[in-house]
Amino acid sequence: MTKITPEYTVVDLSRWARKEHFEVFQGFAQSTFNQTVQLDITVLLKHIKEVGWKFYPAIISLISHVVNRHPEFRMAMKDDELVIWNEVHPSYTLFHKETETFSSLWSHYDGNIDRFQRVYAEDVARYGNILAYWPKEESRENIFFISDIPWVSFSSFNVNVANMRNFFAPMFTFGKYYNQDGKVLLPFAVQVHHSVCDGFHVARLINELQALCDNLQHQSEALDV
Repeated sequence: MTKITPEYTVVDLSRWARKEHFEVFQGFAQSTFNQTVQLDITVLLKHIKEVGWKFYPAIISLISHVVNRHPEFRMAMKDDELVIWNEVHPSYTLFHKETETFSSLWSHYDGNIDRFQRVYAEDVARYGNILAYWPKEESRENIFFISDIPWVSFSSFNVNVANMRNFFAPMFTFGKYYNQDGKVLLPFAVQVHHSVCDGFHVARLINELQALCDNLQHQSEALDV
């Protein structure tokens, strides 16, 4: 497997506003936290239908766009230093009905939602029938994780990992969307590491994602469509 080496910036901890918080959550209070919300995707679904996009790559694109806006979602430990990747790319799940297992496939995201539809389609066509956990020949460090559970809605979701130390890549999970009070709602869970991310940052991400869902047809410049 070929490894792609991404570009990054080393964080100067002595000048970082979160230095003390980082040290606390790297020490005795090592922890992650989770938040689940119901995204209103009513307008988004209508727009996706109008332009002929598929829902899964479209929502992956929107999440990727917001994640790449903010350094707290692009952090990692590399060679014992805290770094910020210049860019990160989504690694998403693909379900295999025949084995009831899934693969984790990453695709390159360059900020253009329409182009990502094609990149996603090409990757799924090439790797979608490979049952391996990591089906792609190339691996990369600068990824974050998206899981889809389209068979059930939920009001809370948590990923339990035995050792999350220095695992700073955010994890997103969404479920089956449903109708309520004239809206279409999507269960959406975010899990992050407290060393690099606080509730404020998660709230900002969720609010920005909701704004994109509400106004995607007017956000073509921001998303380089």
